[in-house]
Amino acid sequence: MSYEPRPIDCIQNNSWAYSLINSVAFHPSEDLFCAAFSSVNQLINFKVDKFGQARVTQVIKHPDALLHAPQHVVFSPDGKKIIVINWSSTTFTIYQRGEDELYASLPIACIPFPAPLAALKPHGMDISPSGKFLTVAFGWINTHQKAIGLFSFDDEGPEIRLLDWIPDESLPGVPKGIAFSPDETCLLVTYSDLNCICIYDFDRQTGRINPVPTQTFEGEATRLARPEDIKVSRDGNSITVSNSEADYVTSYSFDCTNNRITEKRPTQALENPDAHMRFPHGIAYSPNGALLVVSQFGPLPVTSNGDIVFGRQTPRRQAKINIYRQQHSHPALKSSHWRRSWSSLMRLIGPR
Repeated sequence: MSYEPRPIDCIQNNSWAYSLINSVAFHPSEDLFCAAFSSVNQLINFKVDKFGQARVTQVIKHPDALLHAPQHVVFSPDGKKIIVINWSSTTFTIYQRGEDELYASLPIACIPFPAPLAALKPHGMDISPSGKFLTVAFGWINTHQKAIGLFSFDDEGPEIRLLDWIPDESLPGVPKGIAFSPDETCLLVTYSDLNCICIYDFDRQTGRINPVPTQTFEGEATRLARPEDIKVSRDGNSITVSNSEADYVTSYSFDCTNNRITEKRPTQALENPDAHMRFPHGIAYSPNGALLVVSQFGPLPVTSNGDIVFGRQTPRRQAKINIYRQQHSHPALKSSHWRRSWSSLMRLIGPR
């Protein structure tokens, strides 16, 4: 699966101040995605039309929403709930969709992190295809405590319960992005300070994670450069990673039967100047895989311990969201391109 090198739409941050856009997530069956604007405590839903252009459909914001630096957002597999992890309050907040197709501005649940993880800062999150499990990468900087957590998710409750976690001392570096394998037997984790991806087995029956990776994917050929988010494609045959240090997004072949990354070199890299990226962070596939959405922070400096620097003077429009289209995937866009090409040809030929 490959995407055209240039974005077909760019959404600029129109909030009152600069905001990190830490994550993006697509609805499982609609061309609707949610973005977490962390610094201004907002979730913004965007609808993408048939030409790949996005428009705002809803803004969910603090204080009613109990958002405290929302870090990562996912949709439940049926699309009826949005689940968020909050950086500052270290909580999960859950929002229910109503009959008007909008999500309630008040969360139906606000669940604190369990005691072993209460002091940790969350980064990446994913929900399993069945909706029975959540996983969170607790990673920030190399001087702060970190962990990987696996949770059960009861949609009816809603209830989130800790099943198992890998503690700081058992992790090789700072975990940032995390994703379930399609068969829900593995976790794929990016380590930003080590430029690698580790794959961990877990047992669905016991809820236990094997702390020893089954694969460590690393090396110069991978082109991993401070990897952040990671997503498995809708067909399960590839993975995509945002590389904030190098300003590009890379994709790799993935064997979803054996849960292994099969080739060292990327199958594609969305990179500048065509990609118009600065500090890519959150990534999401549309339901049919035809679109790839990437959030970006802009040209923020990074300290020696891996922290990022921004403030009141940071231009608000540095934060953006780019939308990329799968190559030769969209009939409406292909037909409009054909019409433009035909019109250009006729102008060159002239009247006959």
